[in-house]
Amino acid sequence: MHRVIALVSVFLGAAAVTVSAQDVPSNRKARVHRAEAGRPLPTTAKASRAERVADFLRNQGASAETARSLQALSEAAGRAGVVHLRAEQQVAGLRVHDAYVKAAFNARGELMHVIDGLAPVAGSIGKARVTEAQALKAALAALHPGVRSDLVEVSRSGNVVGYAKSSFFHASPRVERVAIPMAGGAMKTGYLVETWSEAKNQLHETLVGGDGRILEVVSRTNTDSYNVFTNSPEKTPQSVEPGSPDPSRPWLFAGDHTSQDIAGNNVHAYLDAVPDGDPDGGGTTVSDGNFLTAADLTESPATEVNRNVAVQNLFYLNNILHDDLYSHGFTEATGNFQEDNFGLGEPRTASDSVNGEVQDGGGLDNANFATPRDGTNPRMQMYLWTGVGDYQVVVNSPFVDTLRAQGTTAFGGALDTTGLTRNVTYVGDGCNPISTDLANQIALADRGTCNFTVKVKNAQLAGADSAIIANNVGEDGIFAMGGADATITIAAVMVSKDDGTTLKANLAGLNATVRRAATTPLQRDGDVDSDIVYHEYGHGLTWRMIGRMQGAMSGAVGEGMSDVLAVIYNEDDRVAEYSVSDSFGLRSAPYTNFPRTYSSVQATEVHFDGEVYGAIGWRMFELFRDNAIPKSILLDYIVDGMNYTPAAPTFEEMRDGILASVANTGGPDAAAHACLVWTAFAQYGVGEGALGRRTAVVESFTIPAGVCP
Repeated sequence: MHRVIALVSVFLGAAAVTVSAQDVPSNRKARVHRAEAGRPLPTTAKASRAERVADFLRNQGASAETARSLQALSEAAGRAGVVHLRAEQQVAGLRVHDAYVKAAFNARGELMHVIDGLAPVAGSIGKARVTEAQALKAALAALHPGVRSDLVEVSRSGNVVGYAKSSFFHASPRVERVAIPMAGGAMKTGYLVETWSEAKNQLHETLVGGDGRILEVVSRTNTDSYNVFTNSPEKTPQSVEPGSPDPSRPWLFAGDHTSQDIAGNNVHAYLDAVPDGDPDGGGTTVSDGNFLTAADLTESPATEVNRNVAVQNLFYLNNILHDDLYSHGFTEATGNFQEDNFGLGEPRTASDSVNGEVQDGGGLDNANFATPRDGTNPRMQMYLWTGVGDYQVVVNSPFVDTLRAQGTTAFGGALDTTGLTRNVTYVGDGCNPISTDLANQIALADRGTCNFTVKVKNAQLAGADSAIIANNVGEDGIFAMGGADATITIAAVMVSKDDGTTLKANLAGLNATVRRAATTPLQRDGDVDSDIVYHEYGHGLTWRMIGRMQGAMSGAVGEGMSDVLAVIYNEDDRVAEYSVSDSFGLRSAPYTNFPRTYSSVQATEVHFDGEVYGAIGWRMFELFRDNAIPKSILLDYIVDGMNYTPAAPTFEEMRDGILASVANTGGPDAAAHACLVWTAFAQYGVGEGALGRRTAVVESFTIPAGVCP
């Protein structure tokens, strides 16, 4: 598993904690057992499904104590009569941290697939030397050192203690006493501390040892840069669409709503321009369930009319995706987002519809989704986008044109309405020091893999007056043209990828002026861009159905899988064109004929690395489409495949999960569909023998013999 260890020392009494190699959490990886075609996994028990799984695990070498520690959580009906069982591990009355089992039984009741994430049980569990309050204090010191909490206990249920919520928190901090498997094979009592900030929507789970040490910090908030009317204003006109097609599962709660605060079973969408996590309280009363405000895209998104549109749009898109993913297997038992489970699934896993915060005032040019564990409301924050066009690149020769540009003077550079007319010199991606003398010139840099500030600083050091970047990929605010480097003094702008290609094609004698546009362009609203909404919702899907989507490899999988949802649902190989005001989209290249493969995944940045998985998903869509197979079948396999995928997955484990779904539910078409899945993955280097690692991969373009005719 990919772990983030906080550099925090916690002292108990007068002596510091001494840490040995055995005093760190176990880095165990789940074992996956797959039945061969026509031969179920062996089990002799004739009792419940959970008991049969426990019997199978004993036959695989698990001790009797380990097998007895399995506790079933849910059983869900899947495709083709398959039943998916999910279980956790409990020892000495404590939930074992990050221990789980997922198993699948076919329509004949035979055990076909088991993911064994249990920890071996051996001996007694070491007791904790610190209390829940001390564990919370340690977590706050690691994550939010400036935050003071009075640590007042307000609730206690079983092993979970809740603490008073201050204005800093979005929800009350929670501390659960858990059993922690250690590297040496022992289990020790410790704590899982959940903290969720109001600002920036940062949801963390901090694992605190019984001695008070911070063992691990996991962020369950994904922040991304993407693009949504039923698709987006540039692709689909605004249209009146019906609500839930199933009257037994209505979207909208009964009673009055407002045009800026709509609550239902699957999502609560509300304006949060004042970024406090609560509805702002504006809008007009809607009593008949018809939210029919028409957009005026010639005006700012912040007008009353367009705020109404944003709220009703986000509410609609969340419900559409909820219902469709439900049909593909993201149901109550697998952790979906609902207030009322209608008698299905465990009662404790209800009450967790999405809190959709519209035009959230806490940021720009982004969106995020925090996914707490089942039973707590996730939080989707949607921001406004600054758009492209607040600056201009006026090309004086060899051709005459004015290109839209997004720029900044935040570094200290000054751009008045006149600007500087300079020759333009191409410097590649600008990520490395530039040896060319750029005195009295404008540097033109490619879209690349380093941060915006790196490119501009290198241009400045080479003597440039200003910089033009043909789009940019970076890990912080991909289209936010600011930065943290106060030593940068030149101004910089970004033009679209297509405009950058035009500039590079006319470099001979290229002469241009960079200046501020006379009129600041309107912002754009991610709430009306389905690419962004679908991408963000995808993070909730993978965190709930798979788990552990943090880290270099799994983080890239999560980002790519979220893109896969957007491109398949919209049948478009580009992402977020509307929000970023660029027909090229947000990613480094369109997903059709994407140029990079698995070997390029080098833990550089999860969005950039995740594009490779996005390309695989798009290629699967192309192959299924070209073979006249409905995309609904592909989505069945993708979602159901998460039942067969271990937590913290690599690319090849995602592939194997999809293939397991094909094998177990594809019926007479399984062989043909498996060939298409293998073809897509192998084309991008995730073929037979591919192996994902923390910072590098083993690439393979081979399809197993006999899979494809």
